[in-house]
Amino acid sequence: MFRRLYSMKVLSDQFRQSMSRVSQQAMILTSGTPHATPINQLHGMTLGSVCSLSIYPKPVLQFNLHLPSYTSRELHSCRICAIHILPPSAESVHLLRIFAKGVKQDNQKELVLGTSKEEIRDGRIFHEMTRPFEKLEQNEFRYHDVDDVKVPILNEAEIVFICKARENFKVDSHEIWVVDVVDILRGGDEKSGGGGGVLYYNRGFHSVGESLKEIS
Repeated sequence: MFRRLYSMKVLSDQFRQSMSRVSQQAMILTSGTPHATPINQLHGMTLGSVCSLSIYPKPVLQFNLHLPSYTSRELHSCRICAIHILPPSAESVHLLRIFAKGVKQDNQKELVLGTSKEEIRDGRIFHEMTRPFEKLEQNEFRYHDVDDVKVPILNEAEIVFICKARENFKVDSHEIWVVDVVDILRGGDEKSGGGGGVLYYNRGFHSVGESLKEIS
């Protein structure tokens, strides 16, 4: 029987390279906050792990957060979040980079977008320990009230799932969350770009391409 034994480092490298060939739906999560929270204390992050866990008896989503995470701390506190599906546009990519810690300062102290050291190391953009709302203008988002919690909603989004946390548990450096979808918000009719959201593949963002022909 054919067997191949890897050291853990080699196995991790092979796994990273293999998974970089798999596209992931890139979405943005924003966490709920008390009414008095200032803008620079709002939190959120780019996700590549959102999946539908069930539809009946109620819609449920699952995702994971990379730790340490300000967003995780807020979720544990408020238990409310919004998950945004974005149109395939340049503005969406800009937001995804901001919420993935892909913002840094150049030599002229200006904010520029690019890959982070974590993304170069493991091939994943989905890291978080930053304050993305500091990079946004006030007119780029609004608040949605859920019970006694305010949830930031990005105006660029096509679809937003409003969610309440149900369960979570930690696995190594990640935290897996299961959330109930309690409401769905939809963007205006002016949103365009063909739909399909934004895909992250091979350290870059892509839109959905042409349908594959099926063998009859």
